[in-house]
Amino acid sequence: MAGTIVCIWAGSFIFIKLALLEIPPIALALARFGIATPILIAITSFQQSSRSSIKSALVNDFWSFSFLGLIGVTFLYVLQFYSLRFISATEGSVIINLHAIFAMLLSAVFLKESLTRQKIAGVFVAFSGVLVITIKSAQGTIVNLIEPLGVVLMMAAALCWATYSVYGKKILQKYQIQVMTSCVFLLGTIYLIPFALSEGNMGSIVSSSSTAWLSIIFLAIPSSVVSYILWNRLIQEIDVTKVLVSLYVIPIPTAILSYLILGETITYPVIAGAALIIVGVYLTESSRSKRAS
Repeated sequence: MAGTIVCIWAGSFIFIKLALLEIPPIALALARFGIATPILIAITSFQQSSRSSIKSALVNDFWSFSFLGLIGVTFLYVLQFYSLRFISATEGSVIINLHAIFAMLLSAVFLKESLTRQKIAGVFVAFSGVLVITIKSAQGTIVNLIEPLGVVLMMAAALCWATYSVYGKKILQKYQIQVMTSCVFLLGTIYLIPFALSEGNMGSIVSSSSTAWLSIIFLAIPSSVVSYILWNRLIQEIDVTKVLVSLYVIPIPTAILSYLILGETITYPVIAGAALIIVGVYLTESSRSKRAS
């Protein structure tokens, strides 16, 4: 299951970059979830009990699902898609791994999990990797001076994902996987609308090429409907830490695909920064696994 998610999300970085050549970031996010949300709700509503569960969930826990919709859909993809306008697909897939670090820090603050020396060391190593990538991005031409902004935006997206994973696990104790995901998608999509309208150029979606539409379909169905259901099932059945560890390898297929399809170069600073981030995340997560055992 985790392997399927890795393959899909590695490919999603490539399709996002392709779609962003023609479609503005927030419009792309709205198109993605404008397709994904009705499909997921239709699948969930196939059972009468699930259909009524969606309604009761929205009534009883509206604010919780609003929060999850904002951080797990609206803010996450506004930040991620804008970030990928400024950094490569490989860099994005590396930096998003910081969600594991943020999840550990959030657990320490809100769940009172202890911060060991190994965890703290992991945090410093991981953020050193981000610093390496950021310094690399800030060097060179004036155009490259905007790249550190992309790094910061992707870090903010990682924080959103971490918050969604930590808080979402609590909500999953009350609701079925598809019910929770349907509520999150519905509210997150609704909250995307004003951002997309303020961005403008929504007509670019209609006039987009077949490549852009193929990207939207991939992002909507495999990368959203399928992956979110699998992701929520994993964090319900398995410790969040172990699930996050399985995603470390996403930058590897992403780098290969970005080189073959997008023609992106893989520089030594990116490799060094990626190694530091992965080592840092491993240190924090292996520390948590030892304590759990």
